[in-house]
Amino acid sequence: MHHEWWAASLVLAGIAGGWAAAVGTDQSPPVRTGALGVLITFALGFLVVSTLLRASRLKWIGRLREFEAAALAPDTEKRPHRAAFSPGMTGLLLLSALCVFVIRDTGIVVVLLAVGLDWLGKAVAATGWEHSTGRRLWLAPAPGERWHISHSPAGAAPSHG
Repeated sequence: MHHEWWAASLVLAGIAGGWAAAVGTDQSPPVRTGALGVLITFALGFLVVSTLLRASRLKWIGRLREFEAAALAPDTEKRPHRAAFSPGMTGLLLLSALCVFVIRDTGIVVVLLAVGLDWLGKAVAATGWEHSTGRRLWLAPAPGERWHISHSPAGAAPSHG
């Protein structure tokens, strides 16, 4: 599911951009140097735990049940596509960069990092499911409903576009 990859990438890029802007303008960094090791350890641990939980069948956390229950995409020739740099997605990048640059607090970095890494965990779980089943997951609109997950037929050659 490309939207998960893009959302994670944009939030994490926003954190890096806000951090670089703060340091580049001679302001205090968002995280003290002594706490940087703890932050990196937290980030790696959170990513591993998030990915394992998202790739499970746990009721409210796991995504496998949702992937398996997904309906077949109605028109596999014209697959749904959402722009990576739509206003909402670009807002993720700008908002996270602005929060890190303006607030410059460890707490805001931890929260944004957790959100970005959770999306990354969801993306990794979805990619693993796609590779194991030979199906491609899509986020598709339904008439009168919110966006929902659908999948391509088994064995369909995934297009990477």
